[in-house]
Amino acid sequence: MKYKREFLAEFGGTALMVFFGVGSVQAATLAGAQAGIWQVAVVWGVAVALAIYAFGMGSGAHINPAVTIAMACLRGFSWRKVPVYLLAQFLGAVAAAAFLYLQFRGAILHFEAARGLVRGAPGSELAAMVFGEYFPHPGVRNALGWAPGVVSEPLAMLAEFVGTGILAAMVFALTDRHNKGGAGPRLTPALIGLTVAAVISILAPVTQAGLNPARDFGPRVVAFLAGWGAVAIPGPSGGFFTVYILSPCLGAIAGGFLYGVMTRYDLRTENEEEEIMSGGSAAPRVIIVGGFLGAGKSTLLRAARTLLEAGGHRVGVVTNDQAPGLVDTEFLAGGGPGVEEVAGSCFCCDFPAFEGALARLASRGADVILAEPVGSCADLSATVMQPLKELHRADFKPAPLTVLLDPGRAGEILGRKPATLHPDAFYILGRQLEEADRILLTKTDLLAPGAREDLEKELAAAFPEALVSSLSAKSGDGVKLWLDDQLAASGGAGRKLVAVDYERYANGEAVLGWVNLKASPPFAARGDAKTLALFLGKLDDALKGVRIGHVKVLWPSPGGLFMGSLTGGDKDPVVTAPEPDDNRRGPVLVNARVECPPSRLEGLIRTALAETLSENQEGLAVSEVHSLVPGYPKPTHRYLKVAAG
Repeated sequence: MKYKREFLAEFGGTALMVFFGVGSVQAATLAGAQAGIWQVAVVWGVAVALAIYAFGMGSGAHINPAVTIAMACLRGFSWRKVPVYLLAQFLGAVAAAAFLYLQFRGAILHFEAARGLVRGAPGSELAAMVFGEYFPHPGVRNALGWAPGVVSEPLAMLAEFVGTGILAAMVFALTDRHNKGGAGPRLTPALIGLTVAAVISILAPVTQAGLNPARDFGPRVVAFLAGWGAVAIPGPSGGFFTVYILSPCLGAIAGGFLYGVMTRYDLRTENEEEEIMSGGSAAPRVIIVGGFLGAGKSTLLRAARTLLEAGGHRVGVVTNDQAPGLVDTEFLAGGGPGVEEVAGSCFCCDFPAFEGALARLASRGADVILAEPVGSCADLSATVMQPLKELHRADFKPAPLTVLLDPGRAGEILGRKPATLHPDAFYILGRQLEEADRILLTKTDLLAPGAREDLEKELAAAFPEALVSSLSAKSGDGVKLWLDDQLAASGGAGRKLVAVDYERYANGEAVLGWVNLKASPPFAARGDAKTLALFLGKLDDALKGVRIGHVKVLWPSPGGLFMGSLTGGDKDPVVTAPEPDDNRRGPVLVNARVECPPSRLEGLIRTALAETLSENQEGLAVSEVHSLVPGYPKPTHRYLKVAAG
């Protein structure tokens, strides 16, 4: 089921609230457990606060259809989720009310017998009020001798409209990150609960202060099925829909709107995601890092995750490839929310898979998600950034699109030296840089003094609409500055669209042969960094004269989990040292993107592996291999205008 996490959280939160809140009404009415409306109101306030504390992380703990609808109207909450939330809230209220009926059934029968009430007959609302609500309050009317008409339907509608409006305005104020006078995450649920208690203490004599369509309708359905019939629905005075469903919804919208007007804060224009009502978590920040093959994305993402986790963030990662068995998935694996791999297609051509990966990481508590698209993928702004902003504005908060650029490729793109890529592959690189919000020059530890600044200036002149900076993921220089920008930037994600010739784009990918290979030599004797370097050297020699997009190798060994790479040209093979104690067992993984037929590429890889392991007196068993040429890109979505956000 889509939105399962949110459904279960809204169901549980509403059920918990109704159990305590409606339960307090039943305990007070049937057993005298609470004295007066204020004590019942306090229990209601505690019920709301506890539900928010318990289930806020899962869904935002709306626990009220009026709040959900107001969030959709004013805070960009996804209308696709509204039916899910409303159904969960209703069913949660029904479940709690049904349980309470079983618990208090004997007490209700005694209450009816003692007062001569016939269930379903006129006057039996004095008992039915322990489920749904009535105007005026039947207990107050009975005690004070009020005539039924002392509270008319229009007056009851006004009471519910105003009461729910006050509640919604306080919810919007307390969860507004721009409100410097806000209470903060720990106190927000308690203050929302106190607001509920205060409103109930004033309006309960008039309408029993429903303030929540699910809280009224769910228990009212239980009362209807339990024998109260028309006394439950539509009620002796009618108006249950207009007073307890319509008026709270309209009141919540009005309250949220007036809060925005009075604070001069346009909730819709700001396009903020809805806050978790506990105030603890907002929608996860999604940082998409693109860049051509060999630009250093995986190394940067690993360094970024380490920094983010040290700062207290829960970090998830989404990797992407045209076939399973991705080196980056294993290289970036770690604790916390973990890694999700989208295999078989790029993010743009299987956007639902990307959505699912983001949702799973969010459900595991990720507040920052790092996403690495296929290195030869372009047009990300139109096909990924815009639909992410438009379809999930309340679910995820995309950061500005970052595109990495290797210094060698920078020289080529600036015309300092001839391009080493096929012209159509080089075309893809150009489109990636043109659509970037941020261009990030990588591997600056390899540059001579002064070269870094010169390249930055030239790139800024060549791509004036992008913010250009640089870093070295290996040394850590500049990584924190880039992350601070990605976390703090408000708006500006996917700011521009570029024209893309899809015929050239498709050919630029198709000129590369793709091989993902998994091999399992004996782990105990696999060697270490020297063995990996030997393999890379043999493969590099075999590929002389062939254009290399990149070759990545994951090499588990007793000495640690090593990663090696080839990026072609005059660059030597690189072996990355493992993190301390990272000695995970598993197969050798090879991912190669090389300008030659995939069958030939696979053969060269197998030969280099066999020769390397033969020299080390080890066996070889290739357990899985995927050799392919990427197909024509067919994006799920392709926006022609920049979406708001």
